[in-house]
Amino acid sequence: MGGQGLIRLLQILGTTLVKGGFNVTTSETHGLSQRGGKVVCFLRFGNRRKAPIPMIGSADLIIATEKSTILDVLKYSKPDKSSILIISAYERRVSNAIYPSEEYFLKRFNENSDNIHLLPVMRIVEKYKNLKIINIIILSHILKYLPVNKQDLENSIKNTFSGDILELNLKVFDEGFYL
Repeated sequence: MGGQGLIRLLQILGTTLVKGGFNVTTSETHGLSQRGGKVVCFLRFGNRRKAPIPMIGSADLIIATEKSTILDVLKYSKPDKSSILIISAYERRVSNAIYPSEEYFLKRFNENSDNIHLLPVMRIVEKYKNLKIINIIILSHILKYLPVNKQDLENSIKNTFSGDILELNLKVFDEGFYL
C-alpha cells in the first residue's frame, strides 16, 4: 500500500517482464501518498518501446490497490469496455471525507468494463495482520492476465525481499493467486 509499495510492485513486475524479453516503460507520481494523496503508476510493455503514460482509453488492465483510487484512472479504460479492472476491496476512509457509495462504485465500474474483479484482499490481510501485503496479493492475482509465469514472478519477489518479509510475501503470493 502507499507509494513505496506501488513502486515496488512496479519494479517486481517490470523486472519479470524484462527477463521475459519485453520492452518495459514505467512512470509514477512520487511523494503524494505521504500527504494522503493518491499515487498513480503506469507500466507499459510489449515488443516495441512505448511512451510511459498510456493514451486515454487504451489500457488493457487497470489495477487499484484501494477501491476509490480506481475512479481517478477509469478514463484509461477502453471505450468498448474490454479493459480488465482489478480492484482491491480495501477502503481507506479519511475522517470527515465523503466516501463513495457501493452503488456509485458499481455504476462506474460497469460503465467502464465488462471484466471487473473486486478482490477480497482483506481476508488475507486480516489473517496476517499486515496491510502492506495487498500489493503482493494483487500481483499474484494479475498473473493470469499477463504473459509471465508464476515461477519467474516468484523469483523476482525472492530477489526483492529477504528474511521474514520474503517468507510472508511468498505465502501471500500463493494465496492471492486463488482469489
